[in-house]
Amino acid sequence: MTVERAVPETPEWADLGAAHLARYLMAGEFVAGCRVLDIGSGAGYGAAVLRSAGAMFVQGVDADPEAVAAAQRFAAEGIAFTVDDCEELRAVDGGWQVITCFEVIEHLRRPESLLARAGTRLTADGVLVVSTPDRAASPPFVDGRPRNRFHEHEWYRDEFSALLRRYFHEVEIRVQVESTALQGRVAAVQALREGLMVSNPLTVFPWRKWPFQRKADRAWTKLAGLAAPGLADFPIVPAPLASLYGAPRFTIGICRRPVLITEAPR
Repeated sequence: MTVERAVPETPEWADLGAAHLARYLMAGEFVAGCRVLDIGSGAGYGAAVLRSAGAMFVQGVDADPEAVAAAQRFAAEGIAFTVDDCEELRAVDGGWQVITCFEVIEHLRRPESLLARAGTRLTADGVLVVSTPDRAASPPFVDGRPRNRFHEHEWYRDEFSALLRRYFHEVEIRVQVESTALQGRVAAVQALREGLMVSNPLTVFPWRKWPFQRKADRAWTKLAGLAAPGLADFPIVPAPLASLYGAPRFTIGICRRPVLITEAPR
């Protein structure tokens, strides 16, 4: 991957789409009748989900002009997109009742700036919904940095909660898990492949390469579809209940009552 982004109708969407959609659907509980700012709107589908959940108006912002151009496919009445620095938010004023920011903050050199700016853009009763991968579920750091080359930061759940509480008086933490059902299906597909290889390797080897065209069109590759994730495989639950549903993968903060900061951190 050259860009860490979920884009509909791409081969990666089958694996990435469900977790991303589940976060936007969860945010839908806050947006009815609201003006919503979606920071890091990417391909734009999230803004469309929020609008369909009842948002009065959704403004998507992203630092990548190509992403904003691609997102125009979802532009419609009540939905708009613009290029903006997600740390500075220069292109948008205040008055937003809901701000969403999913899988963006870990990419920023100055995540504190985003949180401070978001606080100044919210209404008095507004809410910021922000998510990031759980460091406990990510590969170990290499030389003090995340192994994912697109990430500037990764946080354990308590670290992320502490960061959010520096900028908001009220913070509720939820956890998005990978369901035990999905984990079981992935393990079953791997066992099936291993069993096929052991039972008749001379037959399976050419089958793995047939047909001799795009890898995605091969029957062997399509076996992975047996474990394709759906929305139910990434439930978002209160933090104390996370282990009941599966393996924690993402931390989600629901933040209210911004701390008054006159200038964003540098």
